[in-house]
Amino acid sequence: MQIKALLLSFLFILHAQAIQLFIGTAQSDGIYTSQLDASTGELTPFKCAAKIKRPSFITIDTHRKKLYSTNLKTFNQSGEIIAFQIKENGTLTELNRVPSQGINPCHLQLSPNRNVLFTANYGAPGRPIDTSQKSTSITSYRIQSNGHLTAPISAHLHTGSGTHPNRQKEPHAHSVFPHPTDPYVYVADLGADAIFSYHYHPQTATLTPLEKVAIPGGSRGPRHMKWAPNGKTLYLLNELSLTLSVFNYTTQGHLQPTDQIDALPPNTDRDQLTAAEIRLHPTHPLIYVSIRDKADTGRDSITLFRTSNAQTKRIKTIPAHVAFPRNFNIDPTGKWLLIAGQRSRDIAILSLNSDGIPESLCHRYSFPGEPICMEFLDE
Repeated sequence: MQIKALLLSFLFILHAQAIQLFIGTAQSDGIYTSQLDASTGELTPFKCAAKIKRPSFITIDTHRKKLYSTNLKTFNQSGEIIAFQIKENGTLTELNRVPSQGINPCHLQLSPNRNVLFTANYGAPGRPIDTSQKSTSITSYRIQSNGHLTAPISAHLHTGSGTHPNRQKEPHAHSVFPHPTDPYVYVADLGADAIFSYHYHPQTATLTPLEKVAIPGGSRGPRHMKWAPNGKTLYLLNELSLTLSVFNYTTQGHLQPTDQIDALPPNTDRDQLTAAEIRLHPTHPLIYVSIRDKADTGRDSITLFRTSNAQTKRIKTIPAHVAFPRNFNIDPTGKWLLIAGQRSRDIAILSLNSDGIPESLCHRYSFPGEPICMEFLDE
């Protein structure tokens, strides 16, 4: 009896140490999965969990064991959003797929109550939006009790442009993030150089436009965002200017810009550098962002910021150990930093110390394609 109890305890510990990881991709067979050993930072061999054309971005409903993915079809037609059931063995079973109502869906996110899904449609790079196709910038869906997506509920097309001669000729919605508690959702639009905000109905998924907030400074190129856990501060990563913009959340969903911080040290050669992803540490007041080197000269990096008493300061910039870190993530234990190299087609894993600061490169794994988005099934 004691032996059985010890065995069960041992198996429970092993299970608790294994964290399921899902990877959205390009130039591969579809969505991949692996397990992270939380004690060693090692990954199990990558396995294809679902075969689809280009699942570049994914989001997970951990409680209901559902995964939602974008799917780029072509740059001439609407993309798709696909709902999956996560099975015990880590594979995915498709539930249904619906049109994204826009070309190149590049990001998606669940509402806090997990009843609504939002999608951002970037559009065709360098190509004006064809309004005859009714392409939209943001689309909302209601999630049914079985995890299936309804047909699109609301869809809106952004307007505006920026000063960058190539990247800001027209709107390019790049990410969508709901407020952590209130019924408002925000879209970072790189092309319009602004954040567009909406009120949404938590049950019906209906969107109502609220305001357009221009990013101070001009030609910032807003890309991805993260909310502080308390919902009082929004952190915006600007792809073109390589800066972090900070906004206070005020009454009735409005944003007030308060600060802008460089993501790189002074005198850094910024030519052909672009910012990509932003993440928050699960327990420490740290913000991480990734910088990509389009010239492939080895300048890819990760920058850390510390927040304290409503102040945000850059504290460190380190090598990314991969080429073109379009995405990265921190595991739920806060011990490991996983960095995805889109061009090097690999994933580097760095250990984090007890304060959340990267210490050393522990592992690097070749990946069967381009890793674009990494999300954990945080149980």
